[in-house]
Amino acid sequence: MRMVIWNRKVQLASSEELKKLQLKLLRKQINRVYERSKFYRVKFKEAKLKPTMVKSLDDVKRLPLTSREELEENYHDILAVPLSEVATIRLTSGTTGRPLKIAHTRRDVEMVSEASARKLTYHGVTSRDVVQVTASYGLWQGAWSVHWGAEKIGACVIPVGPGDTERQILLIKQFGTTVLYGVTNYHLRILEVAKALGEDLSKYNLKLGICVAEKPSKSQIRILEKEFGYQKVAIDYGATEFPGFSVHCEEEDSHHVWGDYYLVEVVDPETHEPLGDGGRGELVITSLQREAFPLIRYLSRDVTNYFGFHKCKCGMAHPKVGVDIDREDFMTKIRGVAVFPGHVEFILSIFPELTGRCQIIADKRTPKHEATLKVEVSGDPSMALQKSLRGKIVDEVKNRVGITFNEVIFVPVGTFEGKFKKAIVIT
Repeated sequence: MRMVIWNRKVQLASSEELKKLQLKLLRKQINRVYERSKFYRVKFKEAKLKPTMVKSLDDVKRLPLTSREELEENYHDILAVPLSEVATIRLTSGTTGRPLKIAHTRRDVEMVSEASARKLTYHGVTSRDVVQVTASYGLWQGAWSVHWGAEKIGACVIPVGPGDTERQILLIKQFGTTVLYGVTNYHLRILEVAKALGEDLSKYNLKLGICVAEKPSKSQIRILEKEFGYQKVAIDYGATEFPGFSVHCEEEDSHHVWGDYYLVEVVDPETHEPLGDGGRGELVITSLQREAFPLIRYLSRDVTNYFGFHKCKCGMAHPKVGVDIDREDFMTKIRGVAVFPGHVEFILSIFPELTGRCQIIADKRTPKHEATLKVEVSGDPSMALQKSLRGKIVDEVKNRVGITFNEVIFVPVGTFEGKFKKAIVIT
């Protein structure tokens, strides 16, 4: 699918132009939240900071960090608009804590629509496409973001949501769906049901699969391209707290963050000390134009690499973050080593016999903190193959992560469907 530039002035801006724009927007936003958000005004005063002290992009590091817990506890004080100007409210799923409320003004909704329109057209979506959204609607944000963007570019939207998989397949056939948006595992579930029904999805009009919530492994991408007939499989990244955040760039396998909407940094996950370009740490996000519920140096709990500004092969210079993203919430320490399930999943993706999904169990009741790794197999490997795989997995993880699993257990495909605990600590 051919990339289309939706907003040439912004998307093709140079690094220098983007940095100049970011500083202008940052100073305006800091002044605005200081005046209109009780929460941030108190926070800045406690840190003895005034908006006038922000004179360069580097000065953002002087501002206090904002935690998720603070967002959960201070919804009304964070609001930077009167309640009468709130157009809609979204909630997080509450997977790793209490559900988080996020408010949007009409302009906030328009900004998410614009960001999503850029993303979709970047992947080749046009007004002639039919976009089937299988992500959850309701109070969650993800489905709405892509829905608003698809509507903005004039595409036909099928807002079916998740579930009733046979119906999903019927809709793909009836309406000539060209773009399928959904959780990675649900793409695979649709494929499984289609095969059971004797349907060959590659014979229909599908050309783009957009995977959300979890990064598909390389083997999964190959399967999706072959079985669905996709010309491209894209990875969507964002969150209810920062919708319309980025676009997946295949040229350098990374996410371009829309620099006119978000200023990003990475910090050490434990000390919160800022890290430079190329560093891997917790993503810190500042919303530059959000009206209702602004984020100022928000600790996202997502751990990734930050590559900064430079002209990409795709033509854009918007700052980039890596596609290998770990949730700090899922991190566990084994014998003093920080282990992220996402890192282990990346290692497992090199084995074609595995799906790439796994679960880590750390037993800290034992003196040696014994650790077990459960890995999902895509077929029915023989005992001899399991023995060979077990040794290779243990060696790869030891070399790349620095810990040795005491046991590797193979579980059948489908064991780790939907939401499950990627790391279990027994104390």
